[in-house]
Amino acid sequence: MKKIKIFVGALLCMNLLTISGCDKVVHSAVVEEKDKTAAKKEENKEKETVQKTVAEQVQAPETYQTTIQSDLRSSERTDQENPMKFIMTADAPVEVPDVDAICLKNVKKATISEEEPQKVLDTFAKGQLLKQNYDGLAETYEVDGLTYQYTGTFPDLEAFSFWEKYAAFDDVNEENMSQDEKKQRAERFQNYIKAGNQNMTDDGAENYVKNIVSGEWHLFDSASKELTEENCTLEKTSFFFERMVDGVPVNYIRNSYLPYDELSRPWIDEDDNFHEAQCDVWDNESLTMIFCSGTLQSFQHSDPIEVSDASDEALFLLPFDEIKDIFEKTITMQIMTEQENRLPAVDGISFTRYPSIDAQTVEMTITKVQLGYMRVRNGSSSTEGSLIPVWDFYGTWNSQEPAYADGGDEMVIDSVTMDRIGVPLLTIDARDGSVVQRVQSGPSTTFPGGIGECE
Repeated sequence: MKKIKIFVGALLCMNLLTISGCDKVVHSAVVEEKDKTAAKKEENKEKETVQKTVAEQVQAPETYQTTIQSDLRSSERTDQENPMKFIMTADAPVEVPDVDAICLKNVKKATISEEEPQKVLDTFAKGQLLKQNYDGLAETYEVDGLTYQYTGTFPDLEAFSFWEKYAAFDDVNEENMSQDEKKQRAERFQNYIKAGNQNMTDDGAENYVKNIVSGEWHLFDSASKELTEENCTLEKTSFFFERMVDGVPVNYIRNSYLPYDELSRPWIDEDDNFHEAQCDVWDNESLTMIFCSGTLQSFQHSDPIEVSDASDEALFLLPFDEIKDIFEKTITMQIMTEQENRLPAVDGISFTRYPSIDAQTVEMTITKVQLGYMRVRNGSSSTEGSLIPVWDFYGTWNSQEPAYADGGDEMVIDSVTMDRIGVPLLTIDARDGSVVQRVQSGPSTTFPGGIGECE
């Protein structure tokens, strides 16, 4: 177990460099210091990449373990007298692709094949088609007493969803439901049991994806919770998938917790002049499935990509020891300089990657570290880009921070938790150690139908 104590001054210094149009890279002072050894690494690069597999190159442990404690200060904090009490712990698995090399890839925005939604309907929509709208792109099905809706984007199919229409009520507390809604939920739970009668496993979900979706896919993670209705208890499980490219994952990312890409949004300057967005929306690909008692609640796929070789040359990758050193010396600076990442959702709930800069205490946990691909744009293009190798440090946190009490005007200290799967707390370029600023490119193009996930 390793303990590192870092003190951050009132003004945290990070150089922001804009690359690839709408994608930003944040270079910390740590990375710049490493440039002194760049010449030496170049001398050994070709030899190392030829002789070593990816695992041999990065020399990563099976588990990343550390503890960091810090008193964090910033000129942006409201409380200038008392620092944020920050502690981060890690006892996380480290995922490294079992491949000989990672090469640069070209990527294009693609559309979903006509076969995929048809396979979903053939597999799960066994009942009668009740209603059809929008030239067949919005349909309602009755299956084993459950009502499903299918919706797709048009004219090109870049996203589609098939979900149980009333599943949003499955997670609602009884005191917030009418008697009719309670009765309908009880009937729906019985229909879940009759239709599925068993819990979905990781292997079972992977087999569905293998038979429905083209390409190679891997289960990134899954999460389960219990749903209770009177004497009936069901297990609801969410499955999150990531595309595999020559044995390397395109790392799964939960888009809604990333800061907005400012260049993909129109804006108004201080003189009230309107400015058009400089590039169009292009979110990361997403493929998720949700089951309740073995019965499908939701199948969603959006923003597919087409991948081709940019080069067959194996990329040089820094050893994991250097990557984790950069992470440990940068994570606190990233937190204290990204207050703009706090994005309030429509319902008032904050979708945030980091705690408030005014938090009194923060307890952060690293849950997973993964080496894989990340998509970056070519310039400001919204249809073409590249896949580059990165390390994603996924995690969760709990903070004690100022918040409005019960939606009122009075500020109190409240407990805030971010425990979603697939939220990267920091992303580092595996080639040179630069810190990559992941962004979301605007509103989601999926159709979740209000279905809550199991986290």
